[in-house]
Amino acid sequence: MTTTTPVARRVGSNRSLLPAPVTDLLDETAATRILADAGLTITRAQPDYLRHKPGETSIVSYRFDTPDRGAEGLGYAQWCARTERADEIHCKALTLRPRLSAVGVSTIRVDDHTVFYGFPNDARLRRLRWYTTPRKLKPTLAALTPAGEQISKTDSTSTVLTYKPERRLVTRVDLATTQGSRQSLLVRYTTGRDAPRLAAIAAALLGNGVQTPTPRAQLDNGSVGVDDFIAGVELRTWVREHGSVADSLADALLTFHRTPHPESTPVRLEPEDLAKAVNGLLALSLWDRDLSRVARQVADQLSSKRPTRRRTPTLIHGDLHDKNVLVHDGQPWFIDLERAAMGSPASDLGLLRAYAISLDIRQPGWSPTARAHAEQVIDCYQKAAAPGHNDSLDDRTLAWYCAVALVDQALLVTRHVEAGWEANTHALLEAAATELDPPTWRPRRDATKHQGANLS
Repeated sequence: MTTTTPVARRVGSNRSLLPAPVTDLLDETAATRILADAGLTITRAQPDYLRHKPGETSIVSYRFDTPDRGAEGLGYAQWCARTERADEIHCKALTLRPRLSAVGVSTIRVDDHTVFYGFPNDARLRRLRWYTTPRKLKPTLAALTPAGEQISKTDSTSTVLTYKPERRLVTRVDLATTQGSRQSLLVRYTTGRDAPRLAAIAAALLGNGVQTPTPRAQLDNGSVGVDDFIAGVELRTWVREHGSVADSLADALLTFHRTPHPESTPVRLEPEDLAKAVNGLLALSLWDRDLSRVARQVADQLSSKRPTRRRTPTLIHGDLHDKNVLVHDGQPWFIDLERAAMGSPASDLGLLRAYAISLDIRQPGWSPTARAHAEQVIDCYQKAAAPGHNDSLDDRTLAWYCAVALVDQALLVTRHVEAGWEANTHALLEAAATELDPPTWRPRRDATKHQGANLS
């Protein structure tokens, strides 16, 4: 296959910056002024996510401070390169029965090129209010309450955990009934219809002894999944405050990978991961000219060093990082199975290493043992896997998947407009290049044994 090489070379050729209006929408001071002038009742507009399609549209989401202290607003602006496209989007939005939001408006035209949606208005996630407004929870989740009990609209709450406009909402719903019973649920609403598939994977894992939240319901034709909410401690926090869970996490992950997969599980192999990474590098080159060189280097390295050894795919988590592993009752729990697929176990372990490297770069000193702990998990996993078994992994394959995940981290940093994104994005790509071409090759577990001993 040579189709990825021309794409990799294109990374350095497209050096255009973001359009000036989008840059303004990403600047807190400018965005606050622009959106307040358009009619929003706000004191601050904090950009927290960008999705940019060159030459077409850009979506910037915000968290707002409002004059009503204690009230936080959400919403997003969609900028269109063509005013005709903005006309179409605005006209369609007005047909969706816009609702007032915490920022005082629903769906408005900011200027000739920009349309604003105040949460819970969304162009594609049109039923947001049914899962975020307490009075709407009563008809939506009534089937999950004990027989004969009714949901209390005044005592039930919904807390937004993740919101990506026109793609994904995750909320914690605490349901209370008028008879006094309570339960905590995690509600995931997406534009896809993946809830039945995710529930099947969760059921397979639970049946094989892997800890993951129990599915409770799939609603809205499969676009909404409801699970038990697990109040665990994120892995990164646990390692920092309590020490290592490397042995138990490695054992749990090995069991995860050996779980028989449901028939509906998709397959995701190296070509798909490579294409996604190269496309991500192409997107990063649109942000800053200085990223072009390192982006091209990493794209070329990923293409030339793609693993050639074929393994039978296993069930993988697909997004195994230190926020998607919780420690609950002393045991690791796997959450957020949206990217679960059939693939290489090296993908999960490479991700785990990449997120530890990313934590060091983005929040230096936050968890001094994070990287050593990730290597200890890899070491324990490799030792637990039978020699010659499909689960055994070589260091070069792990490094390749780690580099792929570091590219994804770099893209995440830019999309979420993090403070210091320019330096951090560059550092993440440099780390990916080093993973793919280290000064000398040697088994990493030998180099980190002494570090792992300090974690317990």
